[in-house]
Amino acid sequence: MYTGYYFHNNYIYGPVMSGQFYIQNGYIYGPINSGRYYIQNGYIYGPKESGKFYIQNNYIYGPNKNLPWLSE
Repeated sequence: MYTGYYFHNNYIYGPVMSGQFYIQNGYIYGPINSGRYYIQNGYIYGPKESGKFYIQNNYIYGPNKNLPWLSE
């Protein structure tokens, strides 16, 4: 399922907190959960729902529309 989020110039845009998260050296940084999630082989890993979200053509897909790093 498309989550409504996408990457552009290493920033993540979408319905919630758009443009407040960015990718650096494969890690996702932002105002919450900064550096706790990382991207490897197109999949997103971290403390919650690890490996269930993936990136395809700069769009983020997963089992639901609630990206795990957006919740504390």
